[in-house]
Amino acid sequence: MQLSDAIGSLTPTARCILDELKDWHKRVEKHGSKEIHPSYLLTLDKLPEALGKYTNLGSQGKTENAIHHALRLLLDLDHRGANRVMYVYPYLIKSGSKITSKIALIAPQKDNKTDTIPYRQACFRFSQELIKMLLDNRSKKGRNWDETNPGTLLIQKNKDGNPWLYPKLGSLESEITSLVRKGFGTVPYIPMTDFLIDFVNYAKEQNLAIGILNDYHIVLDQLEILPDGSFKKLPEVVNQILAHLDALETFTKDHLMKIAREAKYEVFVDKMNQYFQDEIFSSIEEKMNPEDRVKRFLSLLESFPFASQKGNQAQVIRETVDTGMKILKRLSEEKGSVIHRKDDNIYSTMKQSVMSKIPEYTKNNHSLLRINFEDEVASAGITSPEKASEYIKRLKDDVLSEFSYQEEKLSNGKSVYYVVDHGYMAAVIHKLAFESKGNPELKKQLEFAKTINHRLSNPKHPELNNKLRPDAIAKMNAGVKDLEHEEREWEKSQDIKSKFNVVPGLMTFFVCVLMFITAAYYLRSAVPIFFGVPFSIAAGFMAALFFREKTSEEIREDIKNSGKFGNVGDWGKSSGGGGAMSSSSSDEEQPTSQKEEKIANIYKAADNFVFPKRFNKITDKVLDPKSLKSRIYENLDNIKRNNLTLAKEKNDDKIASTVEYAVLQSVATILIPDDVAVKDMPSTILINRNDLKAALFRGQLADFYREEMNKKKFDKKLVKYYTYLINTVEMEYYKYLPKKRI
Repeated sequence: MQLSDAIGSLTPTARCILDELKDWHKRVEKHGSKEIHPSYLLTLDKLPEALGKYTNLGSQGKTENAIHHALRLLLDLDHRGANRVMYVYPYLIKSGSKITSKIALIAPQKDNKTDTIPYRQACFRFSQELIKMLLDNRSKKGRNWDETNPGTLLIQKNKDGNPWLYPKLGSLESEITSLVRKGFGTVPYIPMTDFLIDFVNYAKEQNLAIGILNDYHIVLDQLEILPDGSFKKLPEVVNQILAHLDALETFTKDHLMKIAREAKYEVFVDKMNQYFQDEIFSSIEEKMNPEDRVKRFLSLLESFPFASQKGNQAQVIRETVDTGMKILKRLSEEKGSVIHRKDDNIYSTMKQSVMSKIPEYTKNNHSLLRINFEDEVASAGITSPEKASEYIKRLKDDVLSEFSYQEEKLSNGKSVYYVVDHGYMAAVIHKLAFESKGNPELKKQLEFAKTINHRLSNPKHPELNNKLRPDAIAKMNAGVKDLEHEEREWEKSQDIKSKFNVVPGLMTFFVCVLMFITAAYYLRSAVPIFFGVPFSIAAGFMAALFFREKTSEEIREDIKNSGKFGNVGDWGKSSGGGGAMSSSSSDEEQPTSQKEEKIANIYKAADNFVFPKRFNKITDKVLDPKSLKSRIYENLDNIKRNNLTLAKEKNDDKIASTVEYAVLQSVATILIPDDVAVKDMPSTILINRNDLKAALFRGQLADFYREEMNKKKFDKKLVKYYTYLINTVEMEYYKYLPKKRI
C-alpha cells in the first residue's frame, strides 16, 4: 500500500477518512505499544461517529453511500487495488453467545509505503481462536439443509428478481462472507479476499476443510456412525452433492428446458423428461449413493448443444451450468474419501473406547483386562481385510505403548493380551492374591501381574502405583507378603501330609514299643527292647507312609487298577444311575431357590426406598441396623405397594421384620472390630452392594469419612474408627461383594 499522487482527486469524505486514520495511528504510537493489536485500530462501525467532528463535511458526505464510495476510492477497487491508499481487514469478536466481525481500517501515512502484512497477521491471529471454534462447531452440526429440496440454498433471486442458480453459495467461502458482511452494518459490502484466503488456508492446515475448486471449499465434518456401521446423519459431502444436484435440476427445468423447447431439441427434451419422471431418493441408503443419478444427469447436460446458442442470456446460463457441473463432479469424486474417513472415525472411536476402558476397569475391578485386538477391530464393523490388519496393528501399538501388559499365546497360534493400568498395580496384585485361591483364571492373572510388576520395578517406572496413596501401597504390599508367607507354610505342611501321616505313624510306633516292652518284661531280657525300638521306628515310618493322604489322581488310579466300580468314570463320578440322586437334589434345592427368589423380590421392592437414588448427602445411602428399621417404617406403605405378598399381610411389624431380613440378606454388611468400635458410633454398617461396586460412590464416601476424621483428628479412637472405614471402603470393599462364579 502506497500513497498515491491522485489523493487530491479523492472525495471530501475519502480525504476526511484518511485524515482521521492518520490521527488515529499517531495516537496509537503515542501509547508506545510496539505490538499491533486489532483493538487499537479504527473500525468501520466507528467511522460515522469519527466523521461527525469534521464540520467542513456536509451531511451528504457522512451517509452510508458516501462512505462506501469513499472506501472504494481509497481501496482503488475499480483497478483491483493497484493504487490503494488504505487497507481493510476484518477480525472476529464474540458478542454474547454469537460471533460477529469488525472491519479494521488501516492507513498510517507515515511513510510513502506501508507494509500491510503485520496488520493482516495481527488481525487474523486475534481471530484464530474464534475461527477454530466456528470450524469445530460447523463440523459437528452441519448446515441446515432442506431434506426435501436441499438445492433451495443455492437458488436465490437475481437483480431482475427471478430465481437463479448460484452454485458457490454452498461453499465455506460463502458462509464466511455472510459472517464478515455483518461488520459492514448498513454500508454496502466490500469483498474481503485476503481474509477469505487466510481463513481457508487455516482451515486446510487444521484438516478442517477440503478444496473442491480453487474458490470453493467445504467443511470436513465429523462423521456420526451407528454401531451397525451406518451413518447417523448424512456426511457434508453427500449433502453438498444432493443440494447441487437438486439445484441444477431445478435450474435445468426453469431455463435449459425452456431453451431446448424453443430451439426444438426434442431428443434432449425427451431424455430430460424421462429422467425427471424417475423416482428420486427415498431413503438414507439411496441418498448415500447418488453417484449413478449424478452421472446420468451430467451426461444429459453435456449433450446439450450450447455451442449453437447465441446471446448473452444463453452464455450466462452456460457459465452457470458449467460451474454447477464442475462442482458436482468434484464432490462426487470427493465422496470416495468418506469411506476412508468412516473407517478412520470408527478406529478413533474404538481406540478411545478401549483406551478409556482399561484404566476404568483396573480401577473398579483391580484385575487385568483381557483384550483380543482382532475381536475389538471385528466388533467395530471394519470389513476391509487390509484396513482390519492395519487397525489391529495400530490399536495394539497405541494400547501397549500406553499401558502395561502380558501376552498369552493361544493354541491356535493367536495371542491375547492381559492389560493393566500400572497406576493401580499394587491394588491389582493385592486383590488377585486374596481371591485367586481355587480360581485358575485369577491365579494366572496373578502370575501375569507379578511379572508385569517385576518388569516395571527394575528400574522403577515413574507411573507405577502413582494413582494410589503411599500408605495404602505399603499396607497392601505387606498384606500380600503375609499371605504369601502363610501360603508357603501351608504348602510345607501339605507337602509333609502328602508324604507322611504322622498320627498313624506315631500310633504304630507306640503300639510296637509297648509290645516289645511287654515282651521284655515277660522274657526278663533287654534284647526285645534293643531290637524293638529300631523296629518300632521303622514300622511307624512305614505306617505314616502307607496311610498318607492320597491325591485325587492317586485315588482315581487305584480305583481304575482295582477293576471294581466299572460304572465309575475318570472323575470318580457315576456315569449312570445318577438320575434319582439328581432329582432328589433338585427337590431339596427347589424350596431354597423359591425362598431366595422371594427374598430378592422383597429387597427389590424396598431397595429404592431404603437406599434412595436421590440423596442430599452420601451418608443417606449408608445405614446401620437402627436407621435401617427407621427407614423401613418410614417407607412401609410404599414398599407394600411394590410387593403383592407384603400387601396382603396386615401386621406391619411382621412386614417390617420381613423387609429387614431381606435387606440384611442382600446388602454388604461391614462389621467394625471390637478394638476399633467407638461408643455412640455404629458398629455395623449396611451398604447397597451396587453402590459399593461403584468407584464414584466409594470415592465420595471415603472423602466424607476423611472430612469427619479431620474434624475429630484429636480423638485417637475416632481417627482409628474412620481410618478403618476408609480402608474398608477403598481397599477391602471387594470382600463384602458376592464372589463371582467361575
